[in-house]
Amino acid sequence: MGKFIRIWSKNRRKILTLDKKERFAIQTTLLTAGLLVTQFIWEDYRFAMVVILAVLSYALTAWSLKEDIKGIEWLLLFILPVMYVASLSLFYFLLPNRLFTKFIMTVLFSIGIYAILRIENIYNVAAVRSIQLLRVAQSVGLLLTLVIIYLSSNILYSLRLPYWLNMFMILPLVFILALQSLWSINLESKFSQAIIIYSGIVTLIMGELAVVLSFWPVQNSLYSLVMAACYYAFVGLIQQYLQDKLFKNVISEFILGFIFAVFLILLTSKWGG
Repeated sequence: MGKFIRIWSKNRRKILTLDKKERFAIQTTLLTAGLLVTQFIWEDYRFAMVVILAVLSYALTAWSLKEDIKGIEWLLLFILPVMYVASLSLFYFLLPNRLFTKFIMTVLFSIGIYAILRIENIYNVAAVRSIQLLRVAQSVGLLLTLVIIYLSSNILYSLRLPYWLNMFMILPLVFILALQSLWSINLESKFSQAIIIYSGIVTLIMGELAVVLSFWPVQNSLYSLVMAACYYAFVGLIQQYLQDKLFKNVISEFILGFIFAVFLILLTSKWGG
């Protein structure tokens, strides 16, 4: 213990003065290592390990972005990293027990975590002053949110829960993610009534879709695809509206994407055994 204290005292200043890129790299490494640890512990403790990783991701993100976090940012800047860690960690258990598959997912996990930290840093800075990378961060942020929706829906559908439980489990998830996605457009210092209402509308639509798909004879992957496509269509349209860019070609792009996903699920459905 005394040796640890001496080492900490000697390196404390160096650790506390790391720049953001170094902190991002350390956080990514620690969370990736935590993901790998979940594969080597008893199955009864794996869910607890996911919870620990999610909490750790919040704490490490607070450390990585410790400059200028204030107000609602203490919630909204942490939604993506926490939800990404939780959803991908749980999805990890559904993967076939093949080394190559899990290696690829581990690499994607690392890339995703690092990208999310860069995105949240851009949001943090852009809330104070204009920054050119904001639009790129918003696009990548929406893409990673779709990954979370896809993985979470896949996990949920694999449990084969009753339709009402599917709905009530998807509602808070979608509301929190939609709140973050829509807030990222204008980065307001307070929750606006419009953002809350729009998030509620998206949540209601997604909840109803979850109920309908609970009765649909469809594979997990297609269920997740339609849920992600629905989120992309409605959140994407609202984001464009908030930016005053809701043109006809934009509307067509989002709607056609959702229609294609629905057509795919209709084409592959198998009724009557």
